[in-house]
Amino acid sequence: MELSANRDVIDRLQANLRDHADDRAIEFDGRWVSWGEVARYGNAVIARLDAAGCPPTAKVGIIVRNRLTHAAAVVGLLAHRRSVSFVYPFLPATAVAENIDALGAAAILADTQDWPTFHAAAAQSGVAGIELGDIDGEPAFLAGLERCRRATFDDSLPEGGIEVLSSGTTGMPKRIPMPLKLLERAVMSAPGAEADQAPSVQINIWPLGGVGGVCLLTGAAVNNTPLVLMERFTVEGLVDALRRHRPDTLGLNPTAIAMIMDAQVPVADMASVKSVSGGSAYLDPDLQDRFEQRYGLPILWGMGATEFCGTIIRWTPQMRAQAGEAKRGSTGLPMPGVAVRAIDPETGVEVARGTEGLLEVHCPSVRPDWVRTTDLVMIDADGYVFHRGRHDGAIVRGGFKILPERVVDVLRQHPAVVDAAVVGIPDARLGAVPVAAVELSRNAPAVDGEMLIAYLRAELPPTHVPTQMLIVDALPRTPSLKISLMDVKKMFDVAP
Repeated sequence: MELSANRDVIDRLQANLRDHADDRAIEFDGRWVSWGEVARYGNAVIARLDAAGCPPTAKVGIIVRNRLTHAAAVVGLLAHRRSVSFVYPFLPATAVAENIDALGAAAILADTQDWPTFHAAAAQSGVAGIELGDIDGEPAFLAGLERCRRATFDDSLPEGGIEVLSSGTTGMPKRIPMPLKLLERAVMSAPGAEADQAPSVQINIWPLGGVGGVCLLTGAAVNNTPLVLMERFTVEGLVDALRRHRPDTLGLNPTAIAMIMDAQVPVADMASVKSVSGGSAYLDPDLQDRFEQRYGLPILWGMGATEFCGTIIRWTPQMRAQAGEAKRGSTGLPMPGVAVRAIDPETGVEVARGTEGLLEVHCPSVRPDWVRTTDLVMIDADGYVFHRGRHDGAIVRGGFKILPERVVDVLRQHPAVVDAAVVGIPDARLGAVPVAAVELSRNAPAVDGEMLIAYLRAELPPTHVPTQMLIVDALPRTPSLKISLMDVKKMFDVAP
């Protein structure tokens, strides 16, 4: 799917809202609304902003949830080339209040249930306040917040755009600007974008505040793709959507894949799916093998970052057909227009193919320079990229460097383990030591921490074996279902 050379992504979005007003747009809680209904609600949001005296170039903040009116508001703001900045409602109330004050926004949009908590913070910051209620109604002003009283604004995206949120695995989510001119790249990063035609329907499990959710929502609004919006991911909810809509593509993350396998979702429920895509985090090759063998369909994984407005490295069906199993564990090749290299972390010199180093990315459509990441990779002779872990996440135990991903990979291979997290905690003698938290399968025989420690001792060097092992009902996760390492550290009474 290629966007016309003489029409930008917002022109296409506007045309779809106008020309396909009666077509199915978004399903939420079992109900479909049309693009015309989405446009009507989005236009009503814009009318409220104008009535409140919000300058067109000023940012609009959304305390964003995966709900229908929130999606319609985002589409409406983009269609009018406005600038929107996301705030997660799942943060501590004090952190959300601080975000509202620091945004420099002219207005805050929030769900009915959230306004009682954040009304005072909005009033203090001088923003207009708009309640996002029901799609059949109208967005409404909050009492006392009918006008924007600010004198200065953050207009860093005066021509429109989105400030998306990072996943927040190691701390507070970071806000990453994505100007409208880069939104096309985000749309092309969405699952199914490499296909010759738009998917028949997309199921969105990603938070709307992150790049994955934005890619799917905007791609749907641009390409007239029906979108099933899940407020939060559950296996039961996904299976229900699969049975009702029979999609041909499916975007998942490693956690969702592991949960599907643990729940033993029937093969028949996945029968319509031709391929699974994803790339929000590292995917264990063993988990990928088990999934592909069970369901008989390929996982076309990738690698990306919010800073690059989506995916930078990925598999395509054509690459998979050519390479087969020869590149097992790889995240694929760089996307068109993207160059990558691996460099020595100490010297900054590019390392030879087949040698591990820090990933550097050149993506001219986003930035003119090479950007150094914190990802350790190996690039083979054919240019395929293999992700080895995060260099900044290494635990140095008495001079020995431990990559947590290596320990997690071994834990995940245990038949009783669904997922695991390994973090470093301070140690007076060694500087830091690894500790682990583990989530067990509902179908596996019972094991305890000592049994898992013994298992690791047989598979890993002594320096890599965690000093503590916690078995938990569920690992703490961010809105994008990544494990929150900050919250894992709190389990061991260690401040993040």
